[in-house]
Amino acid sequence: MDVQTNAESITTTSGDSNNNNFSSSQYSPSNTSSASPYVGTYQVDISSTTFDLESITSSYTGLMCIYRLLYVAEHCQTLRNEALLASLKYLQGTHFTTLYKQILDELKKQDIPLSNDFDMGWFERTQRAYVQKLEKLDTDLRNFRTNSIKDSIRRGHDDLGDHYLDAGDFFNAVRCYVRSRDYCVSPRHMITMCMNVIKASFFMQNWSNVLSYISKAEQAIESLETTAKTTITSSMNNPMAGATTSSTDIPDVVLVSRLKVYAGIAELATGRYKLAARHFLGVSFDHCSNYFQDLLSPQTLIQYVCLCSLATFERSEIHRLIIMSTNMKQYLELEPSIREILLKFYETSYSSSLAIMSQQEPIFALDQFLAPHLRSLYYEIRHRIVITYFLPYKNASMITMAKQLNTTIDVLEDELVHLIRLGKIKARIDSKDKILYADDTDQRWYAYQHALTITKQSEKITRAFLLRSAVIKANLAVRDDSALISGRSGNNKNKSRGHFVPEMDGHMMIDDTYYDDRRM
Repeated sequence: MDVQTNAESITTTSGDSNNNNFSSSQYSPSNTSSASPYVGTYQVDISSTTFDLESITSSYTGLMCIYRLLYVAEHCQTLRNEALLASLKYLQGTHFTTLYKQILDELKKQDIPLSNDFDMGWFERTQRAYVQKLEKLDTDLRNFRTNSIKDSIRRGHDDLGDHYLDAGDFFNAVRCYVRSRDYCVSPRHMITMCMNVIKASFFMQNWSNVLSYISKAEQAIESLETTAKTTITSSMNNPMAGATTSSTDIPDVVLVSRLKVYAGIAELATGRYKLAARHFLGVSFDHCSNYFQDLLSPQTLIQYVCLCSLATFERSEIHRLIIMSTNMKQYLELEPSIREILLKFYETSYSSSLAIMSQQEPIFALDQFLAPHLRSLYYEIRHRIVITYFLPYKNASMITMAKQLNTTIDVLEDELVHLIRLGKIKARIDSKDKILYADDTDQRWYAYQHALTITKQSEKITRAFLLRSAVIKANLAVRDDSALISGRSGNNKNKSRGHFVPEMDGHMMIDDTYYDDRRM
């Protein structure tokens, strides 16, 4: 197992040399500026916030809790020692011995005292148990292959993959899970295989693989639903037969919500913010708060929804899909600051909304999925605010705009120049008087062009109606008589589909079957 280290930070790896590093250094999305302060080795000051490690330890479990603690340790000097000690404690519930040894070496290097109940023999004991269990699972899998029992072979691959996953060896875990595909004999088996591959690929940050297997899992769920409906229908028609499927064969709605969470994080990581927001909006609050502690907390989900929706949604969509949504209201109750950001944005109180966003920025910067895109999201939100603010005016004072948007005149002028060059704002800047003028538009010309377009559309529709009436009047129709013709194919093997009748008006092509029906 190969673990990479930096001189100033703890970085974590998955269990194989081919695995990806699950740290901030691995996040470099193409749509994020390289000058972003939240890419690479940056430090966050949380003195003005109420952030603490309990918000992570009380909301997450498993490897996700460990990785979030390590991300905080890497980018927040204030909580570094506490986060490293906490991650070391949670690692004792896994077989991730390599990461455990690396963190322990870092603590000794920094002369950080360990807790009194620290188990010094855990590393050797766990490593020995890992090797023994690995040998046992490998032997069992060989026996299953010898017996040629498909279900046993599939479960053997799954058990081996789970063991690799627990040890942080995500590459070998994916390989074992994928091998079980050849032994899946039902849609439920396919769903299990896809979820296992998604989970391991998620920790590898292989987002294309995550999205690919999400699509396959959704297809398997549809197949399972179709099978369940068919079984229910047949049992209703034949009560004596009884149902042959158990409740475990019915697709779980929690599984669908989990797929939405995986898809949302993958879309966020690849810079498709609107798709990410759509996926997150479909996650039930009850599912997220009760079943997804190993993946995403409700507080984090509403943060993702807030920033992604503000950057991509219209105000009406934000009001309809988030503020007035019964499901989203439960999320917003957990994060009052997020609720205030959304409400102030919808009420066009942009100054207050941006001020709260600025206060929450250090907390957002300690999220490993959100931090690399934070600067890009903030830019998109500010640009939408500037565009919306100037939309109803013919001219606006840049001094007033700067006060309303919590920025300086120079920064605002640079933003306006950028938006004008992109064509998002049609305006001119008076740099001397600091006034923004909307471009004069010839309304008469636009009205004429609109009328001309409507006229052409009406002419096209009229011609279509005239053609249809002429076809009906001539009694010309095309019918699908494939079934009838196939039945008569034995008698009409050498006859053509239709024949030409020159003595009829219009010289139409008459279908043989229609002609025969008339004679009959």
